[in-house]
Amino acid sequence: MTEIQEPSKTSAIKITLAVIPALLIVSVCIALYLGANADQEESEPIEGDITVPEMTDYLLKLNRLIGERSIDTESGQQAFRQLNAMTRGTLGSENLGYEIFRSQKNSANGILWSTIWIKAGDRKSKAPVVLAVPQAESGTAAAFAFGFAEYLTSHETMTGVRIVFYPPFVEGRLDEWIWKLCGEEGESMKAFLKVTGGRDKDPETVFLVPGDRKPLFEELSLSKIWGAGMSIDGEPSSFLEVRLIERNRLSRPEHAQKLIRMMPVMKELLDRLGE
Repeated sequence: MTEIQEPSKTSAIKITLAVIPALLIVSVCIALYLGANADQEESEPIEGDITVPEMTDYLLKLNRLIGERSIDTESGQQAFRQLNAMTRGTLGSENLGYEIFRSQKNSANGILWSTIWIKAGDRKSKAPVVLAVPQAESGTAAAFAFGFAEYLTSHETMTGVRIVFYPPFVEGRLDEWIWKLCGEEGESMKAFLKVTGGRDKDPETVFLVPGDRKPLFEELSLSKIWGAGMSIDGEPSSFLEVRLIERNRLSRPEHAQKLIRMMPVMKELLDRLGE
């Protein structure tokens, strides 16, 4: 009769020591997988809706607390750094949850200047509409863009939207120059729209419309969301531009309310441009 031998304590220890590293490897793989998925979830925009206090705060910071942006002075350059930090912090993972893209291909005065953008709406679109926001002009445009990015998290658009904050120098045509910075291989720009602040004497938001876009604006002007405080400039324009109403004699909360009322109009415009 064959005698069956019990495993020795030494053999059990050897087996345990052999198994532990394998378990550790499996645990690390699981942790990496979960971590990767967590990063993906964090990069998804967080649904919310822009409020008057939020927009008022953006306007205060961008038009008063952050100084005038200029590439020629030390204080102006510092203001650019503050604006860039605010843009990334407001739109990025810690707040609205957008993925931040940045290019530093352009230099002036020995410094590389950042162009920052996010993808909203259909973020996988290969033919996005570009919303261009100048960093050096009125802070009203950047404040509107921050609020509009939040607005789009809860007011869905099927259009691919690229909101681009660009520095104060341009090489060639503005639309072509910006697309070289933020466009990707295999993509084409569906439409281009510059958003900037208006002139203090303008009592309303003004649209500058190229000739081929005028039929679209004739349709939009009949829409229920088209407000009385909006007009179309009759001067010829090489590309579509929106000059937002400035504060003028308004209180800051009143200014914020008027900008928020513009957001459904802007979304409708982007939807039409993306068709």
